[in-house]
Amino acid sequence: GLPGDFPALPNAPRWAKPQPTQREDYLLRTHADGAYLLGATELAVEHAVWDFLYRLGYRQFFPGQRWEIVPRVPELAVALDVEESPDYLARRIWYGFGAWDYARQPYADWCARNRATSGIELKTGHAYGGIIRARKAEFDKHPEFYALVDGKRDVQGQAKLCIGNPQLRDLVVQYAVAQFDRDPTQDSLSVDPSDGGGWCQCPRCAELGSVSDRALLLANEVAAGVNAKYPGKLVGMYAYSYHSPPPGIESHPQVVVSVATAFLKGGLSLDEILAGWSQQGATLGIREYYSVNTWDRDMPAQTRGSNLDYLSRTIPDFRRRGARFMSAESSDNWGPNGL
Repeated sequence: GLPGDFPALPNAPRWAKPQPTQREDYLLRTHADGAYLLGATELAVEHAVWDFLYRLGYRQFFPGQRWEIVPRVPELAVALDVEESPDYLARRIWYGFGAWDYARQPYADWCARNRATSGIELKTGHAYGGIIRARKAEFDKHPEFYALVDGKRDVQGQAKLCIGNPQLRDLVVQYAVAQFDRDPTQDSLSVDPSDGGGWCQCPRCAELGSVSDRALLLANEVAAGVNAKYPGKLVGMYAYSYHSPPPGIESHPQVVVSVATAFLKGGLSLDEILAGWSQQGATLGIREYYSVNTWDRDMPAQTRGSNLDYLSRTIPDFRRRGARFMSAESSDNWGPNGL
């Protein structure tokens, strides 16, 4: 249970008010008459239980009853005194095309039993289109808020913004603060650019620098505006496509930049992109691709997710480089690729 459930223990006062980065912290401690499994939150307690069972031989290899392994152990004995905190504050392996109805609950069970869940919800999806839809009346009054492309404001195109316009940036900050006004419990908000090209060609945007500079400037101002009212909130974005090259400006500490491992532009390697964003102070995440059907067609041993050498090398290496968040697109193809 929670430490407060055991007031006589010396650990009782700990985690009285856990910070977001402590939501998954727990300890396993055995003694002569039993064991304590204590967590900072209910989620952490659940992690403690599944970790304890794992150490006794329990496994849920893939989703579904067939791949749940409950060992037969006539006499259980274990000596533990460990404290755990996740290396990645958010960990998601998700199906790019969603889960069929029959697979939804087994998938959720697999995530829980392997602690592939998150104490912090980091939002990073393409957001510009949603901002335009949410503030359509203001955009209708101010077509100059849209990107200027080939001499015209792109009101129907790629959903790109004229970030060089300070009024536009103020509007996006107001939009972001309003999201937390509606739900102060959420951890984060995304201001990642819409997909594709169509970036503004106006002189003010050109003065801001590269596409990455513009995207990060907007994220920085949103993070500053949100944290002035709601301290500790995160602003998510990708380093992806046209805004994958490292910027020339520093990142706000509450901006999390999830570097994509594919769809990179600018001629730099993934290592160079990670290093460049890190040098600008960005809190790093990783946007992975463990399986994409249009790439591998669910063929056996053709996915990153089935490449144990790749996984064992990259997951710890990304963390050594500063990554603290991981989101991995995958497919529901355990049959051909699970083993």
